[in-house]
Amino acid sequence: MIPSSAMNRPQKKSMKKEKQGRHSPWNIFSSLKFTIFLMVFLALISIIGTIIPQNVSLNEYLRIYDHSTYNVLNKLGFLDVYHCWWFISILILLCLNLLFCSIRKFPQLWKTITKDNAFLNDDHVQRLPLSATITTNFSLEEIKEKIFPIIKKHFGSPRESSRDGVINFFIEKAKYSRLGVYIVHASVILILIGGLIGSLFGFKATISILEGESADQVILQKSSLAKKLGFEIRCDDFEITYYPDGTPKDYKSALTVLEGDEKILSKTIEVNHPLKYRGIVFYQSSYGITADQEGKFTITAKREGNENATKEFQVENGESFSLGDENLVVKVHRFYTYFIMDETGKAINQSPAPKNPALELLIFRENTFQKKILVFQKFPEFPASHYGPYQFFFKDFPKKMYTGLQVTKDPGVDVVWAGCILMMVGIVFTFFFSHRQLWVRIIPREKKSKLIIAGTADKNRIAFEKEFRKLTAEIESDLQPEGKKSNG
Repeated sequence: MIPSSAMNRPQKKSMKKEKQGRHSPWNIFSSLKFTIFLMVFLALISIIGTIIPQNVSLNEYLRIYDHSTYNVLNKLGFLDVYHCWWFISILILLCLNLLFCSIRKFPQLWKTITKDNAFLNDDHVQRLPLSATITTNFSLEEIKEKIFPIIKKHFGSPRESSRDGVINFFIEKAKYSRLGVYIVHASVILILIGGLIGSLFGFKATISILEGESADQVILQKSSLAKKLGFEIRCDDFEITYYPDGTPKDYKSALTVLEGDEKILSKTIEVNHPLKYRGIVFYQSSYGITADQEGKFTITAKREGNENATKEFQVENGESFSLGDENLVVKVHRFYTYFIMDETGKAINQSPAPKNPALELLIFRENTFQKKILVFQKFPEFPASHYGPYQFFFKDFPKKMYTGLQVTKDPGVDVVWAGCILMMVGIVFTFFFSHRQLWVRIIPREKKSKLIIAGTADKNRIAFEKEFRKLTAEIESDLQPEGKKSNG
């Protein structure tokens, strides 16, 4: 007698192998549950990326969060979610999951598509969802003559075959539409790969170019570092038009691409009409006014207690003017379009835009340096604009327009577009085509021949069933004796 423990041993081994198989890397990566988990995780990350501002300046983050919160968010990668290593890893896992799911199920589907089901047998009839049987007194040739046009009208021209005296008609439509879901899978993988290529090898940057000047590098938005373009981009002209109330209506930049001294490409760009070269796209995004270093500044020197002693001077940057009666000479030493102090108290130019224009003047008496003063255009009463009995005013400065461009490079964009087109094809195949099969089997006999009609469809089965019922009704009506037809 065999012990029960010995009998259960093989069963336990098989259960253990089955459990190990379910937890194998192949089964995990090709699991629908894993797909749902990844999609939910990506959705949650996208919500985080929407709530938390992405890739803004440090000052902006510190305005919203304190230092400790900022440091935690920065270390976790929440300040640049879509370029973070773990977000990219999730996208790669999703690509692998879709690929493995497709590989796992494709062989069985391909077998179904390529299998020759032209001849209908009794076992097959029992497995099909729709079937009907009709008996008739007509001969084989008469049956074929009557049913052929009906089949063609409803489903198309059938393929005829015979075996052991049994005639079989077979029609198959859109059998490759079953591949629609795999085409969609492939399109999603292409879109994800294109996004990864753009994320890893592309960039977003900005650049400001004065009229008549050129630049060969841009400032990356993510790191604020300079990046060489490998060519020059020149702003030949900037044009802006206004509405009657003074609101900007449109602004355009005439740009030229230069390779060395050779002009490669010229185009006037405006909003939504960029310039493209070497996979780099230049968008019109902003404009501004800055100082023209070759023009003249308008400076007024006013002596306290004597209105008639007010004098106005037109001076270029680096030039000097004399006040005369006090043997004072004033030199225009430096111009700031956006004056600001750094942490050490040093004056710096923060932006080419004239947000806080300021002149730095040097005062000399008989060629001996006396003092450095600052004159602000927007704050004329600033105390530092005084020297002795004189107060200096900075009225105007030579202006020059500059164009602000957003610069992007996305080497994966063509892959993304290919994925989008492929997805449209897959969606059309999946939702607008149905794999339909119809069989008409004729079994000739001496007295009454028998017709077996059967069919199936992988989608939109209700519509197929209606068409199938119409077909069988018409065939049954045409195969009735003439007397019964007239009576009906």
